[in-house]
Amino acid sequence: MSKDGFDASIGLTFSLELFKRYRRNGVVQAELARVPGIRGHCTAFLHLANGEVVSVYLEDQQGQRHSSDKATLCRFDAEKGPFEWRLLSEPGKQSVPDTQTPGQPPLHPSAHPLERSSVPGIVSALPQDQLATWTSQRRDALYTILANIDGVNTLEEIRSLVPFAPDLVDELIRILLEMKVIVFSA
Repeated sequence: MSKDGFDASIGLTFSLELFKRYRRNGVVQAELARVPGIRGHCTAFLHLANGEVVSVYLEDQQGQRHSSDKATLCRFDAEKGPFEWRLLSEPGKQSVPDTQTPGQPPLHPSAHPLERSSVPGIVSALPQDQLATWTSQRRDALYTILANIDGVNTLEEIRSLVPFAPDLVDELIRILLEMKVIVFSA
């Protein structure tokens, strides 16, 4: 990987499979032209955590973000490409960008780290109305965390069970705490 990132121009679908196999973190991006619904050129961003796509969006020339998904970009790349995809590492940054939309809790590091030995338990249903504006990747990440919370697994065990970076797991746990969906047992 050079200072400009890893060249992934061999095709987005193939590159994402490789990044998944090797559990890469970072941002895969490329400049795209003639994307339906977006005037002019735009830049596509796919954020990876341990090889899994956790966030996808397009940014137009005015800096406005538009939601998208992995399948749509892979299809667009196959039909209209090839495009110059690059994997850029994000040292010291969390893997999911703050692409907050109304109704979404912000993704931000907390001043207080979660205890590794803490055991979260589910106390209420996930408020679906709050998730309506979330991207499918972000919802899926939250559901993956929630599916591993059983009142027995510690936070450390949950981190090892899911395909996400520990910082992302912690942030999703904080979101579930803020939504009052989970609590930690004493």
